[in-house]
Amino acid sequence: MYGLETIMEMNKEAGDRARELDVQPFMLDDKAQLDEMPPFPFPNIGDDAVEVDKLYERVDTLFCDSSGFGAPGEPALTIDQLMAKLGDLIEEHGEIRVAIESEGQFQIYLGVWK
Repeated sequence: MYGLETIMEMNKEAGDRARELDVQPFMLDDKAQLDEMPPFPFPNIGDDAVEVDKLYERVDTLFCDSSGFGAPGEPALTIDQLMAKLGDLIEEHGEIRVAIESEGQFQIYLGVWK
C-alpha cells in the first residue's frame, strides 16, 4: 500500500503532466455515454484540479474503488455505483466534466465540475 508521501508525489507528477499536455476533464453530457464508455476513461489531472476549480464550478468529489474488487456498502463507490451517481449528476446539472484528482493503489478521488 502506498504511503501518503508517495500518493502526494504521484498526484503532483500527474498535475505537472496535465499542465504540460493541457489535459482537460472528460466531458459527459448524456447518460447514454455511461453505457458506452470503459469504467475509468477519466484523465488523471492530479493537483491541477485546483486550476480546474477556477474554470468550472465543482459539484461533487467522489471516492471510488478503482480495483474492481470493491463491494457495495464500502466507503468507496463501486463502478456500478459510480455510473449511477454520474447519471444522477448529469440529470441534475446537464453537461459535467470529470477527472481523477487523486489516485492511490486501489481507490481514486474524482472531481466533478459543471
